Amino acid sequence: MSSENHEVEVQVKSLKTGETVRFRVSESATLQSVWDTALIKLNETRNAGDTFRCSDGQDLTAYLHQALAQMHKEKVCVDRHFEIKGPSGGAVA
Repeated sequence: MSSENHEVEVQVKSLKTGETVRFRVSESATLQSVWDTALIKLNETRNAGDTFRCSDGQDLTAYLHQALAQMHKEKVCVDRHFEIKGPSGGAVA
């Protein structure tokens, strides 16, 4: 039996607004598609400098093309709790 269509729950918190959404996606979904779906559910747009990371602060930019199942296998962000972080920086002059 294939696990291609096995669904898992993910949680994504926007550090820009403080809002959190939870939803189910296929294990075969890429991290990029999780980010895209979260933006829609949060009613946000992706801005330059935004990053997608694990709730422990690990930057996931290098994993955006990977499927959730593969990330779990590699023990990357296994709880599937993610964060959208806006650009960091100081005050604008």
